[in-house]
Amino acid sequence: MTESLRRSSPIHGFWLATAHPAIVEAAASLKPDFVCLDAQHGTHLSQLTTQAFTTMALYGVPGLVRVARNDPSDIGRALDLGAGGVMVPMIETADQAEAAVASFKYGSEGSRSYGMQTSRVDPMSPDYTPLCALQIETAAAIDNIDDIAAIEGVDWLYVGPADLGLNLGGVPAPDVISVFDGTHSLAGELLDAFGAVVTAAANHGTLAGLHCGSGESSLLAQEHGFTIASVAGDLSEIQAGMNRQLSEARSGGWQDSDH
Repeated sequence: MTESLRRSSPIHGFWLATAHPAIVEAAASLKPDFVCLDAQHGTHLSQLTTQAFTTMALYGVPGLVRVARNDPSDIGRALDLGAGGVMVPMIETADQAEAAVASFKYGSEGSRSYGMQTSRVDPMSPDYTPLCALQIETAAAIDNIDDIAAIEGVDWLYVGPADLGLNLGGVPAPDVISVFDGTHSLAGELLDAFGAVVTAAANHGTLAGLHCGSGESSLLAQEHGFTIASVAGDLSEIQAGMNRQLSEARSGGWQDSDH
């Protein structure tokens, strides 16, 4: 199922901070190219179960997990639950990239311990190829981006613009539209960093991704050479949708009354 995430055409996914079964199914039913469960800033890895990934598989959607750190136990646990791939944060060097890749592999080739939690996935099948996505979020990572991209087994270089902006100059860039239109105070530095990631990915046969929050910003990312984009997050979309309906309801000018 993850082979679709290695193509060079646009890949669009959803980002879920929650792993509630209803939200997971609602997201998967829309047939995005992937759904990523955030176990770094969202639902803790220990609270995830096989159910979420089984639900996504029923809709033919690869389920990914963003783990909290570059740790073999965390990466292995996410894969054991049936995730189609893992996104590893804060990769800064080729050595860290190699360690992350090793966490996906068993035996003499890696550091992963055997312990699958779902019979839906056969980790010994030749078709079992979980996706390895590395997050690029610091100036050090940009300095080493060519060496990171050259590590065999890396599938995605995925930019986290909020942390990258913080690291480059203390200003996060969660809304990448402001980077692309030049209104962000670090727009020049961030665009240079984006370009370095896109170039390194192209040179080494990997794909470049950018964390976006809307279809609009995802289109801009594509225009700047990115193949992968997260187009919406659950919490922001729920809040925005509720706010839109509440604002419309209140627009009628109703006044409080004792009658």
